[in-house]
Amino acid sequence: MDTFNYEATTRDGNIVTGTINVMDERSAIDRIQEMGYYPLKINKAVEREGLLSRIMSSVKGRVSEKDIMSFTYQLGVLLDAGFTLDRSLSILSDLTEKKKLKELLKELLSQVRGGKSFSEALLKFPSVFPLFYVNMIKAGEAGGFIEDTISRMAVYLENSQALKDDVRSALIYPVLLSCVGGAAVIILLTFVVPQFSKIFTDMGETLPLPTLILLGVSNALIKTWWILLLLIAGGYFMIRRYIRTDRGRTFWDKLKFRLPVFGKLFKEAAVSRFARTFGTLLGSGVPILNALQIVKGTLGSEKIAEIISSVREATRKGRGIAEPLRNSEIFPPIAVHMVTVGEETGRLDEMLVKIADRFDTEVRITVKRLLSLLEPVLILIMGIMVGFIVIAMLTAIFSINELPF
Repeated sequence: MDTFNYEATTRDGNIVTGTINVMDERSAIDRIQEMGYYPLKINKAVEREGLLSRIMSSVKGRVSEKDIMSFTYQLGVLLDAGFTLDRSLSILSDLTEKKKLKELLKELLSQVRGGKSFSEALLKFPSVFPLFYVNMIKAGEAGGFIEDTISRMAVYLENSQALKDDVRSALIYPVLLSCVGGAAVIILLTFVVPQFSKIFTDMGETLPLPTLILLGVSNALIKTWWILLLLIAGGYFMIRRYIRTDRGRTFWDKLKFRLPVFGKLFKEAAVSRFARTFGTLLGSGVPILNALQIVKGTLGSEKIAEIISSVREATRKGRGIAEPLRNSEIFPPIAVHMVTVGEETGRLDEMLVKIADRFDTEVRITVKRLLSLLEPVLILIMGIMVGFIVIAMLTAIFSINELPF
């Protein structure tokens, strides 16, 4: 059994904390609910976890996506428990330990108590709450089912964050491998090779070609390393600045979907994000034309925006969304078929969420396949570089035997 720390609220709105020993997090939630509490936060107890979380909380000032995900989940729990919106915001502002998030929640509470709707209050923080978040809340307020809307949003944010975490975790090993291998090569070229260079220079004999190439690369790296750094940094910022322009964004948008290896990954990720966002908006009561307009402005892809524009125009004319999706180069036949079924059965929002789940899985599988290919390629490249250095040095050392004494 594991130990879990929890924070929960009573029916009166009081915050209670404690520790329980259960098998897993699901059991912890059940145990807390049996005690008559509404769970807000559950963490598996780890040594020094409290100290570490406090340090990280004080260092990270901005309100992150994980903060918003946690806030949305906790707000949904409180609203489902029967608390009013202002009371829920008050509880959460007292509960959070992060300064920026606490200030944000207090400002939201002030706006709500001042007579503004929750969606109007969220509009004051566009950098924290994206447009589709605000519009979903607005639709929930208009339809009188804001609790369900916030619960849907919590699930949406949780799934999106889980996918990002999986991809980032998968990239840790290749990044570490590249950093360690690159650092080893740089150390060899800048510290080890120059020591042998002095010996070879004193002999005054013609060195083998591999050794000459190695010494040339070593000297160039030592003397012009700052120029190389400037070129790399300058190239990075120039490319980044170009991509931010309309022309550069359009060029990159067309290019990334046509890449031989990564194009499939970009397509799967785009389909997943479109389907999850669109399906969540529809399920929250947002009209289909408004939902398409919101999705168009939140996906950050010119290519997808063009497809959504054609979908919106077809929908306006009463032709449905499956046909323009079928004519695009991005959406695969299986996704289009599932959309068609959703339209015919009147369960388009549910079918879109299923499409998103399917393609989230596809993204994870594709990332694993790419990394399974990338790791041996990186090892091979590092091995070739280190092997060339060793061979070049040994060739020069063996050539010493041929010198007359």
